[in-house]
Amino acid sequence: MKNLYYIGILLLVLSSPAPIVAQKTADDYLRLSQQRLESRDVKGAIEALSKAIELKPDNAKAYAQRSRLQMITGQPDLALADLDKALLIDPELAQAYVDRSHVRMLKNDMPGALADLDSAIGRGHKSDEIYSSRARLRMMTRDFSGAIEDFTIAMTMNPNRPGHHLGRASARRLSGDEAGAFADYNAVLEQFEQEEADRLKAGKPPRTAAPFDLQSPMIKGPESRQKNATSMSGVVVSMRTDANGMTPEQMEYLPNIAGAYTNRGLIYQKRGDATAALADFNKSIVVDPSNSWARYVRGKALLDSGDATAALADFNESVKLGAPVAVIYLERGATLTLLGRDSEAEADYAQAVKMDPRMQGPVERRRAEAKQQAEKKTP
Repeated sequence: MKNLYYIGILLLVLSSPAPIVAQKTADDYLRLSQQRLESRDVKGAIEALSKAIELKPDNAKAYAQRSRLQMITGQPDLALADLDKALLIDPELAQAYVDRSHVRMLKNDMPGALADLDSAIGRGHKSDEIYSSRARLRMMTRDFSGAIEDFTIAMTMNPNRPGHHLGRASARRLSGDEAGAFADYNAVLEQFEQEEADRLKAGKPPRTAAPFDLQSPMIKGPESRQKNATSMSGVVVSMRTDANGMTPEQMEYLPNIAGAYTNRGLIYQKRGDATAALADFNKSIVVDPSNSWARYVRGKALLDSGDATAALADFNESVKLGAPVAVIYLERGATLTLLGRDSEAEADYAQAVKMDPRMQGPVERRRAEAKQQAEKKTP
């Protein structure tokens, strides 16, 4: 009898429905993606987004977010495919046009990148950063008047960002408007020098740009201070970090200031004001000691003034800083020729041609000029 009782109980258990295990929804995977991203698990975040898309293939924002993570992991082709899909689902997703413009620019599709920014702006997605990005693309396509117009709009929207002024200065300079470029450089540098004077009064040290590590993650500018992931409808939309603890100011502002001094110095030089030019080159190097181009232009100015020894020191430092520019080797070679160090000079001339075969003609002319100058100095 007892056996029959236990058999009955067993049959009852076996016939009972199994406990129901709740299946994850697309929203669950979106939340999981955000959690993984916040813990810096980018690969895991991509996997969660892929599951969310599998369950809900019409979620344009999920495709757009996965594209950003694919860019982080160095997969621009996959990112582009996801952005194409996102915009096919939702042609009004303005941020996706901005993201796709960045991918297209990396793939050297400048017309496509420009068209995407036009689409974003046309859909009301307007910010000083977007106008500044479009301005830089216009500069790449040699539309300098359009670039100047966009930088001016960006300046109106955010007058406190020096990069807009400096971008317009570059566009003006390339368009032949040296006076306008000079005015823009002056506006930024006067503000910077006033800030430095205020810091000095407050007992603070001068600011100097930190060396930039090319292996570190890049942030977009002085205003990009966001460190934690943010979300929109459960989808992570961005994650920016400082590179090796560097401040946004060290990442962009100070190197841009150094570049402004260099470029204004070049305008002074073109005007024949060698003293003012050299002063600006000096200031550029003080602000950003790792600015190899400033070292080169200062070296060239010193060489033109007849100080070959000081020029050589600057060219050596420029090479040491890793500037991969053939003309630096050319001018260092000429300097070595002037100093009678012919074998070293020939090595630099050969390096210049190796780096850029088009330098063969300039090397021959510059070598002949330097030898002629050296012979005049020889008693």
